[in-house]
Amino acid sequence: MTAHTLLRSANTAMVVFLTLFLIVAYLAWGMEAQLPLMLIAVLHFLQILLAGLFKISYVIRLIAQNQLGQPLR
Repeated sequence: MTAHTLLRSANTAMVVFLTLFLIVAYLAWGMEAQLPLMLIAVLHFLQILLAGLFKISYVIRLIAQNQLGQPLR
């Protein structure tokens, strides 16, 4: 996998995980009165999981930027 492909994949993954996190957060915190308790518990777990996956995607992005010689942000 080339560094350009890795960078593009990491950027896409960050957008996907952020979008999913926002949806899950809305369901867990904004719709909690309408959802069963077990689903709320799963949604809270998913928030932790998605945040971790977002962070891993960011680290992969940094690796790809380093391979391309770009400044790390």
